[in-house]
Amino acid sequence: MMRHLVLISIAAFVVAMLGLFLVKHEVRGLERELAGLELDRKRHVEAIRVLRSEWSYLTRPSRLAALAERHLPLEQVQASQVRWLPERPAGPSALVLPIGGELER
Repeated sequence: MMRHLVLISIAAFVVAMLGLFLVKHEVRGLERELAGLELDRKRHVEAIRVLRSEWSYLTRPSRLAALAERHLPLEQVQASQVRWLPERPAGPSALVLPIGGELER
């Protein structure tokens, strides 16, 4: 009986060591994966920081004004270009044109 107990104990010890060995290797693999994901996260955070910096540089009002002046043929609005819209009844039907209808000028 004592001999069976010793054999069962040794078998349980071997199974426990094998299980521990497998868990250890699985944990190391997960740690490597986590380290890779953390590195990717840091790279993305840095890329976002650079993109925000570029965005704030590109959208400066002084830069946009200079680009608009150089590339857009805009002139100041003259008073004769401003007109009042005729009074229309309130509601959504005032905004919808009939099919095939034309805008009034």
